[in-house]
Amino acid sequence: MAENGTPWGRVADNGTVEVRLGDQWHSVGAYPDVSADEALAHYERKFADLAAQVDLVEQRHKVNAPAKDLKRSLTKLQTELETPTAVGDYETLRTRVTTLLTTVDELAQTQSVEREKAVEDAIAHREGIVHKIEALASTDPEKIRWKDAGKTVDELFEQWKTHQKDGPRLPKATGDELWKRFRAARNTLDRGRRAHFQARDKATKEAKSVKKDLITKAEALSEKGAAGIPAYRDLLEQWKKAPRASRAVDDQLWAQFKAAGDALYQAKSAQVEAEDEANKENGEKKKALVDEFSDILQLSEHRPAVERLRLFHEKFRQIGPVPRAQIKPLDAQVKKFDQHVKKLEQEHWDKSDPEKQARSESFLSQIDEQIASLEDQRAHAEKNGDSKTAEALGQEIDTKVAWKRVLTDA
Repeated sequence: MAENGTPWGRVADNGTVEVRLGDQWHSVGAYPDVSADEALAHYERKFADLAAQVDLVEQRHKVNAPAKDLKRSLTKLQTELETPTAVGDYETLRTRVTTLLTTVDELAQTQSVEREKAVEDAIAHREGIVHKIEALASTDPEKIRWKDAGKTVDELFEQWKTHQKDGPRLPKATGDELWKRFRAARNTLDRGRRAHFQARDKATKEAKSVKKDLITKAEALSEKGAAGIPAYRDLLEQWKKAPRASRAVDDQLWAQFKAAGDALYQAKSAQVEAEDEANKENGEKKKALVDEFSDILQLSEHRPAVERLRLFHEKFRQIGPVPRAQIKPLDAQVKKFDQHVKKLEQEHWDKSDPEKQARSESFLSQIDEQIASLEDQRAHAEKNGDSKTAEALGQEIDTKVAWKRVLTDA
């Protein structure tokens, strides 16, 4: 070891700093006006900087940095290490650089394959975006939900921009061709969307005109009150066939049209309530009549029952209409009477004729014949001025008619 030196460097008597390469010493420079130790330390720091650069390249190599960048850095270091300019273990450092250059070449081949695969994947991904927008653009415009389609186009465009920014660079010709297709499809959709909304605006305008006219006619019916309901129903049928506007406009127009109808139905309700009030007495009379004739349900002989039922129906019809709430209850009571008498009549015929099936098929026609005969007799009596006989025949006709209704009523 030289005086004023280290295993890799020394300071000559003339102040020159030297580095050992193998068995030879080579001058690397001088650092005047400082001590030998300071001069040697200066050149050792320069070597440490070179070693640090090699360390950095090794770290970048481990994380798979671009081989092209690594090779550029290593080639520069290799050149710098050819002519000693610092003090340190040059041979070991040169060996590390040479070894790294070999592995970098291998890394370059691997990265080239990966890069090609990444470009292929990127092209496929970009193709997928193009296919989606082209498929949408080729859809029948009448079947496209344009609001959703607009969102889809925006999302696909954002995907395109993100992939273009973050993904690998595509070959220019390929990238340009894909973008040309994407832009063409987007332009087609833009034209379709504009045409759709223009047509919709036109349809909305026409629909508004038609429906406003119907609203005007419906509102004019208010003077007629409940009597205007049939005309309003006709207008409602026209409304159903009228063209549709946009949902918001249609809802607004419908609210106006419905309000006109509601006014008519409210008038109808008021009218019905007034009629119910006016018919309240009829309801009480019919209820009393039902109570009066409830003995029909206790009768077991068909002839008295049929006559009693005929008289009931005659008086029931004479009373007139009743309030709506009483119609069903009263009808239910009347039906009980009818069913009971029908049962008695059936039992009578079952007893009087064992050939039930044959009689059931001919009975109604027999009654019709009897009624026809009685009507002829009554007509003859009336012609001869025999009112008493005509009246008796009329009652008998009413009885036959009551029988027939009982037997045919469900």
